[in-house]
Amino acid sequence: MDQPFSRYTPIPKCPMKQYPFAYFIGIGGIGMSALARLLAAKGCRVFGYDRTDADLVKTLRAEGITIHCEETIEAIPEAIRTHPTQTLVVYTPAIPDNSPLLVYCRKQGYALQTRAALLGAISNTLPTVAVAGTHGKTTTSALVAHLLHHSTLPMIAFVGGVVQGYETNLLHNCALDAVELMIAEADEFNRSFLHLHPTHSIVTSMDADHPETYVSLADMEASYLEFLRQTTQTIVVHHKVAERLQIDSDHPAACLTYGLHQGAVQATNIVADPRGSRFDCVTTDSCITHVQLPLPGLHNIENALAAIALCLTLGLSQTAIRSALAAFPGIKRRFSFVLETERLVCIDDYAHHPMEIRALVASVRTLYPHSHLTVLFQPHLFSRTYAYYQAFAEQLSLADRVLLLPIYPAREAPTPGVTAELILHALTCKQKALVTMAALEAQLTPLPEATHQVFLLVGAGDIGDAVGGIADLLRTLFR
Repeated sequence: MDQPFSRYTPIPKCPMKQYPFAYFIGIGGIGMSALARLLAAKGCRVFGYDRTDADLVKTLRAEGITIHCEETIEAIPEAIRTHPTQTLVVYTPAIPDNSPLLVYCRKQGYALQTRAALLGAISNTLPTVAVAGTHGKTTTSALVAHLLHHSTLPMIAFVGGVVQGYETNLLHNCALDAVELMIAEADEFNRSFLHLHPTHSIVTSMDADHPETYVSLADMEASYLEFLRQTTQTIVVHHKVAERLQIDSDHPAACLTYGLHQGAVQATNIVADPRGSRFDCVTTDSCITHVQLPLPGLHNIENALAAIALCLTLGLSQTAIRSALAAFPGIKRRFSFVLETERLVCIDDYAHHPMEIRALVASVRTLYPHSHLTVLFQPHLFSRTYAYYQAFAEQLSLADRVLLLPIYPAREAPTPGVTAELILHALTCKQKALVTMAALEAQLTPLPEATHQVFLLVGAGDIGDAVGGIADLLRTLFR
């Protein structure tokens, strides 16, 4: 049985209830799709646009949401065009300000709201756990969501990835009108997380990223501090973040630090294998022994420590936490094994920052120390590539071979002179090449029979939609 926890005020009617129609511009984003699913579940007629007919878009269509991929006024569904005063338009920063769809909706007087503002409006109706950090926030928020889903606390969670087993990024364990707690990722891009005023927060990490948003490290740190000062009850912070931000006793919320070997919550007796790890979680006043985590990598143990610390604060018992963690099904595109034979392993991961690649490659090297490692990497954003191409090259060079795809632009227009060649020329590994998806087969031929190979498919762009095809190609080549 879980220990008693404080009961929260149930969620009232959706604050967007006055809009029977919703139109999501950029619905294929993970954060957007979770909100679209919520409004659809609450009876709103949801429509959307996205640039590509990606797998997530197809899934949303199968769930009954009408989506078009033409960025023209004529493609806007008739129900949206004929009900401007009854439609809420939700858009993502990935959509340029001069988008014909946005321009039309503004001119016609639609109610417009950003994804971050809508998430903030919903979170203001009930207590919220917000998970922030340059790296680890999706895994950590998924772990928290999974633990609470298995508890008796009525909850809803917006996760920045599709949780395997649940096959969705919107998790809830009760009727939507009975929810008492919300879990959400707090995105630092565009300072979106400042729309949230959570009761509980987690910050997993804080590295330089989003040069289009933050002019300096000090600017980024100030935003994180503001986010934490908007938290009213408890903050769970990685010990390195706490040191950098100089969080002290004057902070308005109680602070718990964590880390592998530093902080109020730590891990001991760690045993790791390719499919996960086992450890003891030690806090200042207790110890949860024999914790089984079905996720590989030391960084995921730290993510689990953050989730454990938060859930202990909410009143979950050690027994409940241990049992639920052992059953965690994983997240798509987070160290996901997509192919495994005697001759090769293929792993798919969303890593799109140099430090994420560093942790990923280090974990693979630990698990497969004698294997030949190939990384197929798709850079994400021109601004990020230009700002960090040397750091990308440094971390990617830890592999035996690096294959670079063209930059995935997402929300950005091309920048003259900024291509994947910037990374290529800075790589120090001996085997490296620029590739395209169409010409990938020639680069994936097997090495001599005795060599075990690991292939990492890495990046936050549309490489995720190509994973199945790449796995099929490898399966054919390594027969």
